[in-house]
Amino acid sequence: MKYHSMSLRSFIVFPLLLWLGGCATEIDELVWPEMAYPRDYFEAAYEEDDLAQQYQTREDYLLWVTRFYNGFSIAPGWISLTEQVKERLDEPYRSEVALRLYHLGGRIGSEWAKDNNVRVLDTRNAAVWRDALIESLNQNDLDDYITRVEEDVENMYMGNLSREDIYFERYYEDDFEF
Repeated sequence: MKYHSMSLRSFIVFPLLLWLGGCATEIDELVWPEMAYPRDYFEAAYEEDDLAQQYQTREDYLLWVTRFYNGFSIAPGWISLTEQVKERLDEPYRSEVALRLYHLGGRIGSEWAKDNNVRVLDTRNAAVWRDALIESLNQNDLDDYITRVEEDVENMYMGNLSREDIYFERYYEDDFEF
């Protein structure tokens, strides 16, 4: 009987330890997404933000940057979104848009990855931009849309626009009816 209880305990504890170990990703184990903006850019962004450092370690910040790019749970990442857009475009326009989205992803991701207490844009903003990006493709308005988002992101960084100012109807009329 004693053998059985040890086996059961091991059966429960061992998977729990594996799960906890998987949650504690060390920065040395962090795999930088191939299509992401350079890691050095994000490291510098973190080092320049004294307030963000009070709420979050460098390792935690970089982990959230990789989540921005790779996605997690049910939220697709920036890389997946960029690939979806590129699939609908022809060259040379595809490369031009990919480059703009690459730079925009760096700007958005560097702020989104910060702790909720200090960041100027949040997950809801990113979701609005994602949905409106898809709508911009449907309306053949991609260039103008990306320009508006680039301007909005810069205005958010400068404090001229708040995260509450970002909503789908800022970019497109919402035709959804109940």
